[in-house]
Parts: sequence; structure tokens; C-alpha cells
Amino acid sequence: MKQVLFSLILLPLASFNFLQANQPTKPYEETTWNVIRERLFNGENVNAYRFENDIRLQVTGLKTQQDSLIITQMISELNPLLETIKIKLVNTDPNFKLALMSNPNGSSSNYRHLFSGSEIVSVSLELGVQGAFTDTISINQIYYHTIRALTKLYTPQHRNTGYGGIFDSSDASKAEFKEIDKDLLSKLYSSDFYEKLKASTVQKFGYQFYLDLRYQKLLRNLSYSFKAILILFGFLVFLSKESKRKQNPGLLQYVNQRKIILLIIPFFYSFIKTSGDPLPFMFSPVDFITNFLITIVYALLVLVFLYFTEPVFLKKINNFVGKQAFIFLSTIFAALIVPTVLIIPVMLFLVPNLISGYTPFSFLTQNSSYLFLIALVAALRVFYNFVNYRIQSMVNQKDVEIAKMKELKNQAELNAIHARINPHFLYNSLNSIASLAHIDADKTENMATGLSELFRYSINKENKTYVSVAEELEMVKNYLEIEKTRFGDKLEYEINADENTLEKQIPKFLIQPLVENAVKHGLSQIKERGKIAVVVRKHERELIISIYDNGPNFPDEPVSGYGLQNLHDKLENIYGNDAIINWENGAEKHFKVTLKNQFES
Repeated sequence: MKQVLFSLILLPLASFNFLQANQPTKPYEETTWNVIRERLFNGENVNAYRFENDIRLQVTGLKTQQDSLIITQMISELNPLLETIKIKLVNTDPNFKLALMSNPNGSSSNYRHLFSGSEIVSVSLELGVQGAFTDTISINQIYYHTIRALTKLYTPQHRNTGYGGIFDSSDASKAEFKEIDKDLLSKLYSSDFYEKLKASTVQKFGYQFYLDLRYQKLLRNLSYSFKAILILFGFLVFLSKESKRKQNPGLLQYVNQRKIILLIIPFFYSFIKTSGDPLPFMFSPVDFITNFLITIVYALLVLVFLYFTEPVFLKKINNFVGKQAFIFLSTIFAALIVPTVLIIPVMLFLVPNLISGYTPFSFLTQNSSYLFLIALVAALRVFYNFVNYRIQSMVNQKDVEIAKMKELKNQAELNAIHARINPHFLYNSLNSIASLAHIDADKTENMATGLSELFRYSINKENKTYVSVAEELEMVKNYLEIEKTRFGDKLEYEINADENTLEKQIPKFLIQPLVENAVKHGLSQIKERGKIAVVVRKHERELIISIYDNGPNFPDEPVSGYGLQNLHDKLENIYGNDAIINWENGAEKHFKVTLKNQFES
């Protein structure tokens, strides 16, 4: 019983599968898709040309009612096939013009396709009859040229379509409107034409073929753009590393500095090698990797060759243009000599059958992409050198301008500092002279004379940034004599300098503000006798200037005082980190300036 029930269940299923497997299909189903792929696409157009709006057909040259019936019959046959549009007869504003004319000498036709703007298609037929266009030859020609004008046809790209219908026939008089032609029009003007085209193409040839069919131009442009971006990126990276290069590198360092070339050139060459494929943007990974590795070895050998040969000749060429001309020629020569002398002979020796029939000359003449790459790389080398030369020239020019501006800035700042020092000192000195004017005329005269000596020093050294230690100490001595006239026996001073320091150049007005500060903030604040000592000595490579006084201790930040701040600014501008200012309180209270690296070791 179970077996009977099981048979009853399987019988309908088997019958359904049998009916489905034997369901009649159009024998020309795939043929029409092949015609569409081969005749309606040429690698430039994304979409097949077809009318997207209703066809407004205007027919001129009809002679009889029978002629009109032929056109009406043709329209009635075409309309059921065109799902997305309809054909309508109009007298004005057509987008499809069909002109019929009699020509006893034979038949001819003229198409004019304008599938943009007004979307007008014009077909002119000269048929070899005198009366109505009702003979079989005329009817075939009317159908033939009208149907073919519903799209644009191209020469088959890959193979013969093999269907022999209206879209393939070259004899309009014998071309009949068959079922296979109707099927093709039905497919082209279906609402899901592109979905079905994709499904059929992918199923038979793969997705890559479908992309190539519809988007070959776009993908080719993307491929070229990718190559250009890759080369430009590599060029910019290579240029950015120029400043980090060491001159006269060893072979390994020379190759390491140019490793970006070893990556960019194989990529570019691999793309060139695959540009002849049906789809240049989607190349074979195996072919790409093989080309990549072979080209790396080749590029490495070229670099080694250039490393040993190019510098020998470049040393003898002084002209920049001459050097670039030699670099261009040497690059081409190296790129030609390496494969012809090293790579191909070795390959012929190791694997003779792999490249049998190849000679160095035939290899070069048969590989236009290889020759193009050589010329391109040589041109890029020259272009790179030119760009680098221009950049380096601009950088050098800017460095000179910056150095001049820095020098002017420093000089302006020093002049400003001097301008602040001189009025400050003058103010203190004139106050001292004024305080003695009614007390002691001789002392007043001595102070005025000393002050004039100081300003004569300042004027004579006006254009100088530096003076010798001896000159500065002479000015300090004049200053202390002025102050001694003011303070009398209350001030004692001494100046000591090592003999080897007297000719050493120091900034003008370096010591005087320190001595002035010792008098103003030190001795003037005490009642007992004040003592000041100026000591200049050499310690190893340092010049040390110390000013001792027995006045009150320094505050926590004595440098913030007006005169000392100017001194700090001056030293920072001239010496930077090579100048140190410090001070010490207590029994040996002093202020010290240390200038580093002033003497040879």
C-alpha cells in the first residue's frame, strides 16, 4: 500500500519535470543575444541605440492606397514587438522620416541617424519600380531599411553572429522579416532589456565579458587614470625623499634610495602588458604577478648598470642641459643593453623553447610597449631632475633671502637695544652731573669730560656690532671714573683681564650695563665704602666676564631689571644657547656672563 501511495506522489512530480524539461524554447534564443552583443555594442557605447520615446513616423512618396497598406501592415507587425514604445503615423513633427522614390535604374538607400537632441532618423529609399511599391523586392527593402533604422549597427567585434537575418544580411531585396528578427526587436525594446542582456552574457561568458561589453571605454579610462595617478604618486614620493638622500651612496644604498622605482615601474609595465586584454582594468592576477616579478629583476639590473656607468661620464659634463641629455640617452641605452645582453641570452640558454625564435633585435622590435616604457622612464628621469633642480634653486634663493632678513632683523634689534642703553646711561650720568653742579665745579667738569669720552666711543663704534674686550674695558673705566667723581672715596674699583682675552671680540655695551647695574642697585644702597671688580678670563674654550660688588644681595630675578633685560635680549640674539647669565649672592657676590666656544681647543 505504501509503495502505491509513494508512486502516486512521484508520478505528478515526474510528469511536471518532464514537461518542464521538454518545454519548447526558441531555437534562436542565444543567437539573437549574440547579434545584440556583436552588432549593437562597439566598446564605446554603454547602451544600445534604440528609440526611448514613441516613434512618430512620417512617410513621403506613397503613390497608391496599396502603398499605404504596406506601411500600415508593417506598423501593425512591429508594434506588438516594441514593448517600450509605439509607432504612429504622423504628417508633422516626425522623429522618423521614411522617403520612398522610384528609380528605374535600381535601388539605393540613405540613412541619417541623429540619436541626440531631436532624435530624428531619416531613411531615403530609391526603389526600381514605376508604379505602386507592392512587389516583393520593394516590400523587402522597405522592411529591411526601416527595421535596421530602429537601432545602430556596428561591425561584429569578436565573431560572426551566424544568424543571417535582416541585421546581418547585405542584400535588402532578399531579406525577409523572420521570426528571429522579431525576437531580436522584441528583446531590444523590452522593458527589462538590460537585465536580460546582463543575465545572458554573464551566464555564457562571465561577468568580466559583460563589463567589457557595456563599459569598456569607461574601464579603459579608469585604467589609464589609475596608471597616471600611480606614476604621479610614485614620482611625488620619490621627489619628497630627495632631501634625505646621501651623496655618493654605496650600491645597496643607491638601490634603496630608488626602491620606489622598483615598485612603480613593474606596476606600470604590467598594466601596459595587459592593456590588450578584452578588459584592461581587470587583468589576470597570475600574468600580473609574473610580469611584476620579471620587471623587478630587470629594473634592478638596469639600476646596477646605471650605478657603475653613469657617474663616470656625468663628472665630465658641467652643463645642466648636457647632463640631462646624457641621462636620457643613458637610460635608454641601459634599458636596451640589459635585456639584449643579459636577460634574453640567459633565458635562451636556460630555457631555449620558452622564447624560441626570439633574437635581441626581434624582442625589441616586437614589444612596442617595452620601447614606450623605456622612453617614458627616460623622460621621467629628466623631468624629475628638472623639477628637483628648480625646487632646489628656489629653496636656495629663499635661504639666502631668509638669511639676509635674519641678519637685518638681528641688526635692527641690536640697534634698538643700543638705542635703549644710551638714553638710560645718559639719564643716570646727567643726574649725577646735576647733583654735583652746585657742590664741586672740578668734579662736575671731570664728569662732563668723562661723559663726552663715553659718547665719543659710542659714536665711533656706531656701525659696529662687536668691539674688542680691551675697547669695552676702556669704556667701562671711563664710566667708573665718572661714578668715582660722584661718589669720591666711597667707591673703589679694579679691572683685571687675562692677556689672551683682550683682543677677543664681544658685543658692544656688554660689560658697561653690568657695571652700571652694580653701581645703581649695589653701591648706592650702602653707607660703607663700595667696591667693584671687573674680571675677564679664559677658561678652556669659554670667555667668562664677572662683575663683583659688595652691595646688597641680588633679588630672585635680577635679570628683569631694565638694563639687564636689554643685555639678555642682546646675548640671546647673538649667541643663542651659547650665552649663559647667572649670579651669586654672599661674600663673593657677583654677576657672571659666560660665552661658550669663543676659543679654539
